[in-house]
Amino acid sequence: MATAIAISASSPSSSIVVFERDAFQPKGASIQISKSGWKSIAALGDGDKSLTKKLEETAVPVTSVEIKSWEEIDEVIVGRRARLRTFLTRKLLKLKSKAINVLASRVITRVHLWHDVRVVLSEHANQKYRGSYNAVDNNGDENGDGSQPLVNLNHSLENIQPLSPLEQQDGARFVLSFKNMVSGEELKTRARHIVACDGIKSKVRSILPNEPDVLLAENKSVWRGLAPNISTSGKATFYRGVSDSNNAGRSGLIFPGGKNVGSSWTIISDVEDQRSNSEEESRRRVLNIVQSMGKDSDNFKLFKQVIDESSIIIESKLHVRDFDKPWESSYDGLIYVGDSAHPVRPTGEGTALAFEDANVLGKVILKFGLCDEALREYENKRYEPVKRISEKVKNMADNFYKETDEPPVVNDDTVYT
Repeated sequence: MATAIAISASSPSSSIVVFERDAFQPKGASIQISKSGWKSIAALGDGDKSLTKKLEETAVPVTSVEIKSWEEIDEVIVGRRARLRTFLTRKLLKLKSKAINVLASRVITRVHLWHDVRVVLSEHANQKYRGSYNAVDNNGDENGDGSQPLVNLNHSLENIQPLSPLEQQDGARFVLSFKNMVSGEELKTRARHIVACDGIKSKVRSILPNEPDVLLAENKSVWRGLAPNISTSGKATFYRGVSDSNNAGRSGLIFPGGKNVGSSWTIISDVEDQRSNSEEESRRRVLNIVQSMGKDSDNFKLFKQVIDESSIIIESKLHVRDFDKPWESSYDGLIYVGDSAHPVRPTGEGTALAFEDANVLGKVILKFGLCDEALREYENKRYEPVKRISEKVKNMADNFYKETDEPPVVNDDTVYT
């Protein structure tokens, strides 16, 4: 949505259409937008301040942060060194919690429900811009003015056919095939440029034969959900497995959700084999992970409560970008934006990087026009900044698993200094 706004503002004569697989149902988790992200948002749409104001209205404050041990530590431990280790671990956790909770008298940061952000961006884009496109198989006039809506929901990308020079018409270089997830109908459309904003497991990248696999597996499984009726009262709580235990690779967090949602939660564990095929299987798999907190522990009871409250649970594998693989796309007219270009560890910076992508793309299009030169310039400008931030994020996440004093996200300057 941010990318569509940026392109529309920089190249108003261009014909733009967005295809989205889902129906914009509420899902996802809460996200943080750093100062860098807000700066990019303010620059979108030719500096339209109304977009920033609309997004700010969806924010909720985080007033305290607490770090807890994943599991309750057993009182019955044999040996003096074991008892001392347990005592020091407890003391350390208490001291960390006390030190961080001193900040409870002020707003540490603000978070937004990911779903709220995309709804605001979508509404803003549809109000200001309308896209039209030449459909090969079917033409519509849903707006009543000869144009299609900018955002087309429930459309799953099925295939992309790159066109040879002899097959190209009106400058179009690709034929994209979509399936309507509601009606089952197929739609084909021609495009000169493709901007892939389709997430970590990019369907665009997987379909096109010349595109390399750029993902590095972090050997972690991740579950996310929303608990609409369970309030955190402004507290963000991080749960971390103690080193040298069976739960060392596990972590979790419960955050304020959004303006109309009580809380959001995330569980990260060492990778689980395969992947669930249904909502109930995702629920069972994540509950099996949190049971290691101890079925009688307060930690487990709270996580079971938020998981039971969640109508949609998203399960995925954690991946990051392999910067040794080619950064530029293999096709003229194709670029990647956001997680499809550079997934990072889930510590809050991915959101800002995506907004920065959109902002930079808008600027180079304003300079060169919507052309191949602009798309390559966008790629060139993003490589070094994204790589630098990604390395910082990885180090920050690694330190968290090593039980350093800082949680992954505390304030707006965690990474952007």
